[in-house]
Amino acid sequence: MVANLLMLNALNLPLLNRIRWILWPFSIAYGLVMELRNWGFRVGLLKSVSFDVPVVSVGNLAVGGTGKTPMVKYLIQEYQGTKTIGVLSRGYGRITKGFGLVEIDSLAKNVGDEPLEIKTLYPDTTVTVCENRALGIPEMLAINPDIDLIILDDAYQHQYVKPDVSILLSTYANPYHTDFVMPMGRLREFRKNINRADVLIYTKSPDLNQHHKSDLLPTLSSQLHYEDLIKVFGEERQVERPIIVSGLADNSLLQQTIQNQYPNAVLLGFKDHRNYSITEVKQMIYDADRLDNNIITTEKDWVKLKTFVLDLKPDVTFWIQPIRLGFSDPNLLKKLIDQKINA
Repeated sequence: MVANLLMLNALNLPLLNRIRWILWPFSIAYGLVMELRNWGFRVGLLKSVSFDVPVVSVGNLAVGGTGKTPMVKYLIQEYQGTKTIGVLSRGYGRITKGFGLVEIDSLAKNVGDEPLEIKTLYPDTTVTVCENRALGIPEMLAINPDIDLIILDDAYQHQYVKPDVSILLSTYANPYHTDFVMPMGRLREFRKNINRADVLIYTKSPDLNQHHKSDLLPTLSSQLHYEDLIKVFGEERQVERPIIVSGLADNSLLQQTIQNQYPNAVLLGFKDHRNYSITEVKQMIYDADRLDNNIITTEKDWVKLKTFVLDLKPDVTFWIQPIRLGFSDPNLLKKLIDQKINA
């Protein structure tokens, strides 16, 4: 529905505004339902569980891509030398249910693309999936009792686990304080519920020196930095006219960045968490063969394309575009986390 509203915006702004206000009562009703749920946790009707192992939660108020997976990866990089880390994700998009252990040779359809991406990049990290985090954490600790730091992915609304640190993300371009509850907007609950967070991070900022501020809690800005391409399949080739394959919540930033370097690149954008078919992969390979036999994709997309590519063994070189995070105050986040988990 949000995508449809954005299309209408380009066509008829007055019509869009009328439709949005028609949705206002439904947004209020939805927000009040979420408030009732939040009240249940506050007064103890709904129980939150705490664990002896420190828990860091990464989440957001809005639906869509705010950069949770890059934040989880950043935290792993920060603590992997000093902590034994366990990551627990819902495993969005998987066809399975319940608890599951993510292995390097797992299929994305069984564990979710983002958990598999994390496991592929950090094979020594215990990565698991479970819709119920309160049940998933004991299962994960039973598998690896040495875990001394747990990272929960997309868990801000999952209050059945009480985290030691709650990191709330909001995109710079669409900040939570200008948004509204679904379906009129993109928020999962009313704005005031940022009060459960310990730190607010505005992601995908164009300028770390100029960022949104909040008087309610410590606030940072983060920015995506694109690193050198990494070859993951095929022979070394000169890249001149690659095909860019990306299935993200917002493909535009990645595609624009790569196209700035390769102006003749061909863009193939798919919806977030795209489950590619063998037919689609064969078409990508056929199209690349007609250009310069290079395909650039994301780390998340590669874990889904990899199985097909290894089976087909095409004469095409696949590259991934890695990213890292930069922060307006790179020391503040770790300081805040350490204060909480070492208290």
